[in-house]
Amino acid sequence: MYCLIDEKLPQWKGNLHTHTRNSDGRKEAADVVKLYEEAGYDFLALTDHRKVTDPAQFDTSMLLIPGIELDYFITNRHRQAVHLVGVGVEKDIMDFPGIMENPENGIRAVLSQQGAVILAHPAWSLNEPDVIARLKDRGVCATEIFNNVSQPPWNADRADSSSILDLCNGDGCCLPVVGGDDAHFYNGDACGAFLMISAETLSQESVLDALKNGRVYASQGPRIESAVLENGVFTVRCSPAEQIIFYSNMPWVGGRCRREHHMTESSYELNLEKETFIRAEITDAQGRKAWTSPIQLK
Repeated sequence: MYCLIDEKLPQWKGNLHTHTRNSDGRKEAADVVKLYEEAGYDFLALTDHRKVTDPAQFDTSMLLIPGIELDYFITNRHRQAVHLVGVGVEKDIMDFPGIMENPENGIRAVLSQQGAVILAHPAWSLNEPDVIARLKDRGVCATEIFNNVSQPPWNADRADSSSILDLCNGDGCCLPVVGGDDAHFYNGDACGAFLMISAETLSQESVLDALKNGRVYASQGPRIESAVLENGVFTVRCSPAEQIIFYSNMPWVGGRCRREHHMTESSYELNLEKETFIRAEITDAQGRKAWTSPIQLK
């Protein structure tokens, strides 16, 4: 049995990607902290571009984790962006030699401080599977499957990265998934996508450990109570949903889509000879989604 989400562990809600006036956001950092605290978040990282904001300066009941966003352009058949969110880092991270020369150095910089690296908005960045696989090999431990600001009215509609990530999953490059706001404007782009972690207690160490070991899922609202693979059957339990879909590397397979009012559980029996990964997507009555991380089967 493999428990992707263990219902015996408490769950904690957070956002690890947002911006303030310390870079290109339109709210002061203290106001951003207050906004997420009042919205009921348990933890938050302010991830301004190339700058770490000291969490100690804020009076809040939330766990604040120091973070940064590092942005690059690379050439791989076309010029594409690579944005990395580093969490659990120190203020002197920008002193790391060559940190802005390439993404590999950025990853090394975050890992040198025992932080965690998340690949931001791969669909918005037009990241290709081989690029994502290379970044995973270098130490990226999770990726955003949904980035809230990467959709109208703020951007072209590339908020959902699930199709790109399924190409990666099919190649054996399975990364845990998170949701992130990436809020800049604060006119609807905040408090829309988040991650949930499973941990006994809430601390910076428990958040980083959950990221690095896949005890996370992404959501816009629905809660996933458990996700268990046992004897070739993947079962999810969740808050009331209208649709549950199971995704794998197979373009066509029966029994993967279920629509029913107020569902709280669904199962899918895998073809273990042909399917190489499995994940689930839950949609509630308001059209909000939640995504499990993928499980690599082979």
